[in-house]
Parts: sequence; structure tokens; C-alpha cells
Amino acid sequence: MTHTNTDATLARRIGDLVGGPANVASVHNCTTRLRFVVRDDSKVDYDGLSQTSGVIQAVKAGGQVQVVIGTHVERVRDDLVALPGWSGLADATAADAGKRRPLDVVFDFLGSTFQPLIPAITGAALVQVLVLLLTQFGWLDAASPTAGVLTAAGNAVFYFLPVFAAFTATRKLGANPFVGASIAAALLHPAFTALGEQGTQVQAFGLPLFLYSYASSMFPALLLALALGGLDRVLKRYLPRPLQQVFVPTIEILVLVPLTALVFGPIGVVLANGIGEGLAWLSTNVPFAFYVIVPALWIFLVAMGIHWALISIALVELASGSSVILGAAFGYQYAMFGVALGMLILTARQRNKRLRDTAVAATISVGIGGITEPTLYGLVLPYRRVLVIEMISAAASGLVLGLFSAHMIGFSPAPVLSLPLMAPMVGGVLALLVGLAVPIVLLQMWGFQKKGAPVTDGAHDDIESGVGRGAATTAGFRGMVDTATRTATVVVGAPIAGTVVPLAQVPDPIFSGSLIGPGMAIVPSAANARVVAPVSGVVVAAPASGHAIGLRADDGTELLIHVGIDTVKLNGQHFTPLVRQGDHVDAGQPLLEFDAASIAAAGYSLITPVLVTNIGGDQRVDPVAEGAVAEGAALFTVHPAG
Repeated sequence: MTHTNTDATLARRIGDLVGGPANVASVHNCTTRLRFVVRDDSKVDYDGLSQTSGVIQAVKAGGQVQVVIGTHVERVRDDLVALPGWSGLADATAADAGKRRPLDVVFDFLGSTFQPLIPAITGAALVQVLVLLLTQFGWLDAASPTAGVLTAAGNAVFYFLPVFAAFTATRKLGANPFVGASIAAALLHPAFTALGEQGTQVQAFGLPLFLYSYASSMFPALLLALALGGLDRVLKRYLPRPLQQVFVPTIEILVLVPLTALVFGPIGVVLANGIGEGLAWLSTNVPFAFYVIVPALWIFLVAMGIHWALISIALVELASGSSVILGAAFGYQYAMFGVALGMLILTARQRNKRLRDTAVAATISVGIGGITEPTLYGLVLPYRRVLVIEMISAAASGLVLGLFSAHMIGFSPAPVLSLPLMAPMVGGVLALLVGLAVPIVLLQMWGFQKKGAPVTDGAHDDIESGVGRGAATTAGFRGMVDTATRTATVVVGAPIAGTVVPLAQVPDPIFSGSLIGPGMAIVPSAANARVVAPVSGVVVAAPASGHAIGLRADDGTELLIHVGIDTVKLNGQHFTPLVRQGDHVDAGQPLLEFDAASIAAAGYSLITPVLVTNIGGDQRVDPVAEGAVAEGAALFTVHPAG
């Protein structure tokens, strides 16, 4: 969806009235409001904000300046942080970053980096599987131009993965993503690769430049993105605004391309070589521990693109007759196969269409082709619990391989196709069964994320452009009255079991004044509650914080379900989203779960407004339920006035 001139004008006006970027410590948004943490409240023009066309109301609440816009707020926020001086304030969780654990920050960063790449990685992996099958069965000559084209189609995203990862990681950190991608691309440019053979050394800038291949290498891309995020903030703080457009990207490229070539890239290679040498020593001196440690840690080697250091050693072993390294590494492959299959079973049960589709492609990719990237980036890295389950499963599978001193006498990346090349084969079969069973069982017992873990699911990525919000057909609420004439009555069910109260009793002036739209509110009755779809329709808003859900009913009626008041400040804690933006859901389908007792203990009201956000002049909302209401029971009706 493209931004309108009205959105950009509104963003600029709001930015001026809150005192400009110099007066703002951070800005983020929830489903209807821009939330500013300001340095000097006296510089905020509340009256001017409330009288601005496009602003419903401006209030000071919860230590923040809250500017209520409507459910198209994210478009306005993006236009605001695109203005000069605002990009460094753009982190959606900046106001609460100090409350987040380091591990939360790491997983949020990794999820935001890799999640947008999943469609390309998945598609390319399946192309690789197709080429593998066609060549292995003799239907396609591996040396033919046709095979070359298909191989390029399947390998390109992995070869240039540093460029794509630098783009998404830089975008997450608020700097210009095209600058980040350009820096990563410089190390793949023919002018750079022509400087010398891999492993050689030349002089650049008066310093030794070690030449390595950085294709498929993730570690330098992540490091340069982190450095770029910091440098971008410094430059924009001290350079005059008129000079920023030209000099900020120029300085960033001039500084970070050499720094990446001289420092970040070699660090990754040295780390890879050190790990390879250490594991080679372990395989010789403590072989049983080697079988457990290698499969458990292999996922990190793949994530950083340094697993090839071990594979190169393994291929030397294989040339001598057999490879212990490859034998142990299949504990990782078996566990990833089990994770993909376990996530497929779990998400099918939960009717989580997005993750189910990813799990289907991941299962095919790793099971037939031995390609683990869709599982790694789509199912494991975004969810710390799945990472723990994968490591446990890989160690368990490796333990079985160690009991049989398993080794490979040939090379095939696919778990099933590799079994005849495993000696003894019975060890490979048993290890595969363990690698499948352990993650499947643990995922069904523990789920794929703990309650309260924020989901980084790419819900705000534009399907068409890759940089905006959802596709136009599911972009979220328009934030305006729907003037379409409707003749049918819509019955809206209760999304939560609890006690019905009128909106006037909601302790928030925006909701109680029906400024977002009419409706009713529910106080949940269960300590561990959930939200189900009150109608059949499309999910048009699913923020990572999990505290709210927006739906567009099949007839066009738009609903907002907002669990609690100011619960966006929990930053995802105690909420578990079960769907993502763009999913079509049936009435009664679970949308999210939440720990009501923990939310209340944290001091937040649990009262949950259920609102119609695009009510037209020809429509009215009539209450149906009173007092206690069961989940799914009729809550109110939306029908033409008359």
C-alpha cells in the first residue's frame, strides 16, 4: 500500500506539534495511536494536535504523549520517521527497550532480519530440491544450460544472502537499508573478488587485507548492520540537516566497506577456522563428546555461514574413505527434519496457516533435499523455544550416532537418501528416528513459543514492495468511515468469555468516548484466556505485541479487539498471537492467547473493547449481551439504521 500526501502532511504536522525530533526520545505506535516519549512536555501543543485534521484526539497518559489517529496509524508513523532527524527514533519498542532482556533483543533482531527473507529462501530451496531430483533420476543433464539456469535460480538467494540480510537488518535498526545492502554487496563485487585468491593477503589502506569468499556468509552482514545503525545515529545527530542526504550515505559507505573488508569479514573466517580446528581436535581426542556437541552447535555454524569450514575438513576425510564429521553432522539434519515435521503437525492443529505453510515447504526441503535454511530462518531462529528443542534433539540424535561410531562413506545432504551411505546403517536409522521423535514430542508438549514471547512474523512487510505494510487487500483499517451502503445485519460474537460492560466504563477516554468506533467491552473471566474470531474474515492488524487484533469481516465490517488498556507497554509479555496479518479466519477460530492473571498482576486493566471501526451513516450498533457472556455468544449486531 502506498502512502498518501495526506498521511505525509499529517505526519509532518504532528511532528512539529510535539516539539520536533529534538524534543522526542522515542516514538512508536499501537493499533490506533502514535505514542511519544518527550523530553519537555511544555513544548507539546495538545490543543493544536487535537484540532489537527486527521487527529482524533491528543492526550497525556501513561507517561506518553498519545496522538489518536485511527487504525491507519502505522502509515502515518512511517511517514513521520522518514522525515529528516526522525529515523533514529523509529524503533517500535524504543520506549520499553530498557525493560527487555538481552535475549529478547537478540531474537527480535534475528527474527526481523530473517523473517522477510523466508518466501525467497523457501522458494529457492524447493527449486534446489527439484534440480536435485531431476539430475539424480537422470531426467536432466547436470552440465546442460537448462540445469545451469535452474541451479542459478535455486542458489542465488543463498549466494547473495549477505546482501539481503544486510538490507533487512539495517532496516530493523532504522538506517537506510539500501546503504546496508550496498556495503554487503561490495564484498561480492567482481572488483573485490579479483584482488586475489582466497586465503591470500594484499595491502589496502596501508593495512593487511585478507581475502576470503563472503558469499552466503551471514556474520559480516550482521556486524556491518549493527555498525551502520550506530554510525547512522551519530551522523544524523551532528551533521546539519541540509547536508545529511548527501554526506550521511557517503560517509557510511566510505567507512564501513573498508571496515567490513578489513575487520568484520576476517573475524567471521577466523572464528570459522577456530571452530573447525577445535572440533577436529575434539573428534580425535574426545570422539563421543564430539558426536553430541557437533550436531547441537551446527545450527549456529549454518546461521553464521561458517559451517563450510567443517565441511571442507569433512570432504578431505571422505577422500580418505570415510568422514566422522559428516557422520556426526547428520544429527543436525535429522533434528531439523523433526522440527519441520513437528511444527507442521502443531501448526496444523492450531490452524496457524502462515507457519503451517512454512513448515510444509521446510519439511519437503530438508527431508528430500537436505536444505535446512527454510527450517532455520522460518521456524527456529524466530522462536527461542524451538531453538532449544532443536539443540536438544540434535544432541540426542548425535548421542545415538556416537553409540554406533557412525561415519559417512559417501556424501548426500538429504537425511533419508543419506542412510545407505551411513556406516553402520542401523545407527543412522535409529538416529533419524530419534531426531524425528524428540522434536515432535517436545513441540506438542511445550509449543513453539512461551507465553509472552513477542512474535516477529513480518506482519508489517509489504507483499508487493517488501518495505511497507501489508498488501493492499489486507493492509489494515483505513481509519475512516465506510460509506458503502449495507443491507445485511452482522452478528458479532463475543471474542472472550467474561462480563459485558458498556464502553463508557472503559478507563480510557479514547475508547469510552467511542472515538475509534462504537461497540462494547468485556472483562475476561478466565486467568488464562484467549481471543477467538467474532466473525469470519481476514486479519488486517496483528501487531507483534499481541495485545490487539483487527479483522475485516467478509461483508466489509471492520472490528478491533483491544485486550486491556495500555497493554502495548508489556511489549508482548503474557500474549501469544496465533495468527498473522493476511490470514483468513473462521468465526470461533483462536486468534491469540493471554495470561490474564499476569497482566492484572503487572497493574494493567483487562477490560477489552470490541469496536466497529468503519461504521457508516446508514448503520448502527445494537447491544445483545448483558452480564456474563460465553465465548462466541452474540455480543452486538451491526445493521442498517431504520
